[in-house]
Amino acid sequence: MDFSEIPENPFIFLSWVTAIGLFLSISEATIKLKLKKRNSYRKRVALINSLYPKKLASNI
Repeated sequence: MDFSEIPENPFIFLSWVTAIGLFLSISEATIKLKLKKRNSYRKRVALINSLYPKKLASNI
């Protein structure tokens, strides 16, 4: 296929550009949501670990 020329029908070209843009946008949103969820989990674990002592006294 020769991609050096823009197709005669601009609708086909714009459809491909829109499809690629939509795919990139959905991929970016998915990655951002996963990172946000992971960071939230790490913050929650750090908060829980800071509330409880590392070692309990054995004399109690």
